[in-house]
Amino acid sequence: MKHEMRAAKTKSRKTVGVRTDTQRVEGQRIKEPRSDEGSVLILGIGLVGVCLLSMAVVIDTTSAFLQRRSLYSLADSAALAGAQVIDLASYYANGAGEGTRLDSGAVARRTRAFLLADAIALEHPGFQIDAVTTDGITVQVDLSSPINLPFLGALRTDVIQVRSTARLDYRPSGLE
Repeated sequence: MKHEMRAAKTKSRKTVGVRTDTQRVEGQRIKEPRSDEGSVLILGIGLVGVCLLSMAVVIDTTSAFLQRRSLYSLADSAALAGAQVIDLASYYANGAGEGTRLDSGAVARRTRAFLLADAIALEHPGFQIDAVTTDGITVQVDLSSPINLPFLGALRTDVIQVRSTARLDYRPSGLE
């Protein structure tokens, strides 16, 4: 009998502190604690989103850098093309020397002709020649072009502006 009484006490202790899903407290059903199922999926989706956004930023930054470098190269080439146009009348009259100058009208025409070539216009859509100036010794070329970003281009429309100069230097041959 002692054994039966002890079993009954133990049984009553177990059921006193534990509520089942079907038990009610003051007419309301008690909810089970939330499980962690699905949390990892949400974290995984967030991580993929952050990775994709990071990739877009890195790719757009690299694209902007490469476009700027390409526009600098174009401006350098145009300035060098302009710096090769010397004033032929002065050259033939006085010979080659320190007084050899650039022909300012021909410099602007040659530089613009170089920049308006079909291949260059296709490589840099929307580029503009801001200025081509010369002082008789140096040629300065100012260019601008819109940045074409692959991912975030719809959100931003920035313009790259570059300046390049080239100088006519006279060095007699044979002297080093």
